[in-house]
Amino acid sequence: MTDGDHWTDRYYGAVYAESVADLLTPRLSALEAEVIALLLGLGPRDRVLDLACGHGRHARVLAERVGAVVGLERSGEYLRRAAATSPATSTLYLRGDVRSLPFATGAFDAAYSWYASLFMFDDALNAACLADLGRVVRRGGRVLVHHANPLALARHPHETAQRTLPDGSVVEEESRFDPVRGVDRCTRRLVRPSGDALEATAELRYYRPSEWRMLARAAGLRLLGVTTTPDAVSGPRPEPGPEAPDLIALLEKPT
Repeated sequence: MTDGDHWTDRYYGAVYAESVADLLTPRLSALEAEVIALLLGLGPRDRVLDLACGHGRHARVLAERVGAVVGLERSGEYLRRAAATSPATSTLYLRGDVRSLPFATGAFDAAYSWYASLFMFDDALNAACLADLGRVVRRGGRVLVHHANPLALARHPHETAQRTLPDGSVVEEESRFDPVRGVDRCTRRLVRPSGDALEATAELRYYRPSEWRMLARAAGLRLLGVTTTPDAVSGPRPEPGPEAPDLIALLEKPT
């Protein structure tokens, strides 16, 4: 695993896990896993990589329909939760960093990164991470990357929100999106019923559909298309615009 402190160590810990637990329901995870399986064209013998797998909410669903799912995650606590709730026979969880994948070239039939888990650095390092993700997929294999839609964020670049969780905790968020850099800076504060407060800030890079073409080419991958979750199961659609809630880039490693 790449050494050194990074903002993800603070953000993707308790402050994130506790504040979204009621949102990331089994039903939502199953729906998203269905989109992943459909777009990647997964089969019962496929070996699949879940990059930055978190607590394994997609991996444990997909493990029922493929040969094996390997989840890579930087957080040791998230990995412990994933291992405790996933079938041991078809899932394997490893601690590692998206900047240095510990896998052989062509080790997987397909790979995916869901919800902005890949692009957490500057453009050069983001491109290197995508290229390495492509490296570990076999020729002809597919790669899926999901993140928020920067075209939508540009319409409302400054947003604040507050909500109360079922246990009485309060979550406060402030997001500032820079449309020139394509970077969203989000500060999240969680106040527990005890009065304990946790706070962390994330900086995530979101690429426009037009940027994905160049990004894919630089990584040695072929861009099959950019879609959005609501359109993913309904066949070919026009390129997503600012009304789309998210973006999904589907890529293929040339044969």
